[in-house]
Amino acid sequence: MSDGPHRSLPMRKPWREVAKRGDKLAYDSGQVAEAARNALASDFINEVSYSLVKALKDIFAGRDNSLGLPEIAAHQLEETRSLAAGSVFGMNAVAWSIQLVHEGRFGMDAFHDALGLAAKERWIANTRSIEEHYVRESNQRRANSVSARLQDAISGLSETELGAMLVTPQPATSKRSQKRTGINDGVRL
Repeated sequence: MSDGPHRSLPMRKPWREVAKRGDKLAYDSGQVAEAARNALASDFINEVSYSLVKALKDIFAGRDNSLGLPEIAAHQLEETRSLAAGSVFGMNAVAWSIQLVHEGRFGMDAFHDALGLAAKERWIANTRSIEEHYVRESNQRRANSVSARLQDAISGLSETELGAMLVTPQPATSKRSQKRTGINDGVRL
């Protein structure tokens, strides 16, 4: 007996966890969303270079463009494409940045929106890949169920929240339990 199609999914481990949580009804939507955020953050860290993030942030902050002219920012963004080479996530972030600059949007909210929109693009593509894998390995009904749960997981986050989450360092959480030294310290209930 198999644990499920998520085991043979040809994606990174965080995405297999997303598929597993989307497939099993024992996980609520909050847990699916948590796995989704972790998978997107993992892809962002693995694919988007610090130099690209810094360059995009500087452009949206108006560095070297104190008047906030979209033409200058668009030219600067075209020059950042070389920093995103080899990264679909990075290229999508640059493309969304160009779109937002053409709309006249600057500032940190626009920067976070560009990254969030690129992350949602990654989310849609990977959700579709997971759904297709489930169709091949299981059946259409199960694939539709997983797809619906995955779409619900990320729909609650705005692009700004998602982009801010990607660039804001998360506090390191220790998976090890705290050492108990007191005489009255015991097993937590």
